[in-house]
Amino acid sequence: MKRERREFERRGAVEILDSWRKRGCEFVSIVDGVPTPWEPKPIKLIMEEAERRRFEVLSLANTAHVKLVLDAILSCIELRLDPSAFVRRGSA
Repeated sequence: MKRERREFERRGAVEILDSWRKRGCEFVSIVDGVPTPWEPKPIKLIMEEAERRRFEVLSLANTAHVKLVLDAILSCIELRLDPSAFVRRGSA
């Protein structure tokens, strides 16, 4: 059952990522553990705002970045489904 749940969560995370891509979002920042897509605009403007706010910008065209974003989405899903997971993870 746990494996099925994890697969369901993974598919949900991929769907979230795909919905961002369909909206034209090419970049994401992870802010306080929450992946947040940048609305479509020139990369120069995104980088200027990210620098001002001290956010790292991840590209959805970069496989390593996509893995980080998917992991962050999965963590958010897990936390929403089981808030005690945050406590357990934090005390580990």
